[in-house]
Amino acid sequence: MTDNSAAAVLRAVLESGPVPRSVVARHAGVSPATVTWQSRSLLDAGLLVELPEEVSLSGIGRPSAPLALNSAGNVVIAVHIAAAQTTVAVVDIAGTVLTGNQIPHRSSDPDDILADAVAAIAAARGAGDGHRVLAVGVAIGGRVDRRSGIVLEHSFLRWHHVPVRARLAAATGLPVELDSHARALMHAEQRFGRLRGTSSAVMLFVGNVIDAAFAVHGRVHYGPRSSAGSISRLVGGAEPPRDDYSDHALLRRAAAAAIPAATLPELLAAAGTDPAAHELFVQRAAVLGRIVAMLVDILDPEAVVIVDRSLPELPAVRESYVETVRRHSVTSSDPDELIAASTFMGRVLEIAGAAVALDGLFRAPLDALERWAGSTPGTACLAV
Repeated sequence: MTDNSAAAVLRAVLESGPVPRSVVARHAGVSPATVTWQSRSLLDAGLLVELPEEVSLSGIGRPSAPLALNSAGNVVIAVHIAAAQTTVAVVDIAGTVLTGNQIPHRSSDPDDILADAVAAIAAARGAGDGHRVLAVGVAIGGRVDRRSGIVLEHSFLRWHHVPVRARLAAATGLPVELDSHARALMHAEQRFGRLRGTSSAVMLFVGNVIDAAFAVHGRVHYGPRSSAGSISRLVGGAEPPRDDYSDHALLRRAAAAAIPAATLPELLAAAGTDPAAHELFVQRAAVLGRIVAMLVDILDPEAVVIVDRSLPELPAVRESYVETVRRHSVTSSDPDELIAASTFMGRVLEIAGAAVALDGLFRAPLDALERWAGSTPGTACLAV
């Protein structure tokens, strides 16, 4: 309960700050005495700062010192391992991306990919500006066991039971958290994005790996085997030569149709003028829209967030998702209101990695700091 109230105070400041303690108490639903007690703990922990006192406009009452999130002093290093590259970024605890870098994979071998990630983490720390690094958050597609820090299966990279957390922690001397990118983005939307205050939601991640995540009563579901959200078999599977609707599959279809595009951004650019390229994205949305309709009927969520790079760029893609859900869902009367693109388009990869670490911080801040300090004695929370 102690850390629960600290988390409530920290989240209230994130969502409303800078604000006086009286506003924090109302927003967090705790007593003024609890705010006083927990704000002191969070100030001592360096997660909050106290701003100069302000006098109310009416001139009535004692001056108050607003509480603010110490985003200038605390960052996490975000790592997102994709099919073709690893993204490493520095993100502050308010969810602002400060720096970012992409490293193309030399191979799909985990030794190569993780070694390059370690080098990029070191470079990010070396280029810092006095920030305190709380932890490293790693997001990746496929089936991930968050508790053990192991990537159980990544079909595209052909990874099986890779202990990513242990290897990165040993190599960097920093505490490391690991999660799937779909679940990480669900946490990000709940904390910083359009799902704030939403109790139930579905997340669809569309890339070289297609995953889903869902939340009920405000909590992201994992499942006892870390398999919640694994929908690759529903969209054709990823084992060649079986068909699928990943980004890589779209590029294969583009090559077969003689569309000159070697990367997804190039294919998206071509879709603006080439009807054949445009139709590839619309058809994919129609196929994946049926999966969304099924998830909507099973879970009856308040919102559906789709991470699909073509969604905000091609209006017909959104129309395809919406119309497909309208035709195939028996519970959604207004899918146009239900479906939205991610809040973080353009910085999805960086935010996914950051959210892996920041979720734990905002759920139990004092426990997270203690756990991270104990996971790598003498090296946690280093300045960069």
